[in-house]
Amino acid sequence: MISEVFARDSYVIANAKEDIQSGDAGKFSNMPRNVYHNRGKEQFHPLLEHGNQDIAPAFLLHVATRNPDYTFYVKTGVRHTPSGDSYYMTRDIYVLAGDEPLGAINVTGMSEGLSFKNNRINEDLKRGSAKRTSKLSTAKSIFAQYFYGMTMQEHMQNMASNVNYEVRNTIYTLRRKKDEAQNAMVEYIKKEMLLGNEVLFKFVNDAGKGELIDTFHTMYSEMRVVQNIEDVLDKNEGYYIMLKGDEYIKWRNDESKTPKRFKRTEMPDDMRTALALLKIADKGTFVDGAGFKLADDKFFIRDEVQLDFDS
Repeated sequence: MISEVFARDSYVIANAKEDIQSGDAGKFSNMPRNVYHNRGKEQFHPLLEHGNQDIAPAFLLHVATRNPDYTFYVKTGVRHTPSGDSYYMTRDIYVLAGDEPLGAINVTGMSEGLSFKNNRINEDLKRGSAKRTSKLSTAKSIFAQYFYGMTMQEHMQNMASNVNYEVRNTIYTLRRKKDEAQNAMVEYIKKEMLLGNEVLFKFVNDAGKGELIDTFHTMYSEMRVVQNIEDVLDKNEGYYIMLKGDEYIKWRNDESKTPKRFKRTEMPDDMRTALALLKIADKGTFVDGAGFKLADDKFFIRDEVQLDFDS
């Protein structure tokens, strides 16, 4: 599971975006308009092969032409011909879809070809962190297989992971606080029992220590709410909802098919009620009988909404 397609070289990515947006990035004389380089806008030389085995220019021309919505930022080296003309050679290629980085492609040497890196490739490999090839056809295939923006399935899987983490982490924190409150209460009661106090609860209240019992009950009650959601997660008896524009996207953790999209008017009453309560809650809130709010647009809802209202 990935949370973003490419998480490395953030400094280079940030500089590339700034150069492109400010108009300071250069263009090649023999590449499409969506290909930029790091030598400045005044430098307008061609990108050429550095030796017979250099597949980078042909590869870049192919993928940039086939993917006009992507942006390609090339870090280059400069070479000069015997006649005194200059040309660029490829060192690194960074690929973006809008503001989303999709990966890096490094030239590993004339004989080794190209090295492809992103989080999808890293997860797919049992050894190493890059796919390498010196064949143009294989390079095109690797790019098509691994270089694309986060899918809705990946977004939902990442949300499910975050919800599970927040539930487990909250359970751990509340259990620790509940145990601290319980231990403090037990130690106080034990101390007073050794003093021979027979009317224990009256003594606790008279002594101004009633908050020990109140804190214990509060932590126990909060932990019970989170444990209910944890049980639902363990049994996979719930689903995830993401708000995107005017659509609600529903996904269950064991589904391999595409998440379902629907309008608010298409929601069952139970889902609408649970979502209404969760939307007005703070981030990270567990609503008893309804579910959990991860963010303003991300929710986990139990299958059977069980809400008790005062009559």
